[in-house]
Amino acid sequence: MNDQLIDLFRAHIGRAVPLAELDERTARIVALVGGDSPHLHLTATVAAGYQALLARMPQEQALVVVAQAFHEPIRPFVHDGTKAALDAADDPFAVLTDISKEREADYFGRDFAFARSADDQDRYLLDVTRCFYVEVLAKCGVPELGTVFCEFDAAWIGAIDRDRHGIDFSRPTTIARGGATCPFHFRRLR
Repeated sequence: MNDQLIDLFRAHIGRAVPLAELDERTARIVALVGGDSPHLHLTATVAAGYQALLARMPQEQALVVVAQAFHEPIRPFVHDGTKAALDAADDPFAVLTDISKEREADYFGRDFAFARSADDQDRYLLDVTRCFYVEVLAKCGVPELGTVFCEFDAAWIGAIDRDRHGIDFSRPTTIARGGATCPFHFRRLR
């Protein structure tokens, strides 16, 4: 999935940044951070795009442009896919919590740390206690970019219809926004 995200981001950001420059900046970030994380190349590519934009425009504008390049190409697919899965499910709460558990284990893996304070039929209270994205962005000197990574989740979060799906979801803060954790709290309403 990360390779697809990178390709979509490159196609979009390439309108504002020469891809050769993007690739050069990405390679420098990968070398700086090191390691074999499956999330490194994606994080480095987005950070490199942002750094290249900062050389061309004010920070506020660069954040908007990089967020659009990162979110917009994939947003309809994520939103519509999540909505369709929830609409078709006999138990939308179970669908969301099962996806979350699968992604914790298979997608995020050892680069992130999680704590569950509740995991039952009516509550799934998950807190991200370590965020790879935040760590890498801090090493790159662009911690403000963390919120752009947080907002990637808005596509699937926006697909949850509290009344239709019977799920209350809350994420009042994130590590990138200064929180101690990123709470992903799901509660069944019925």
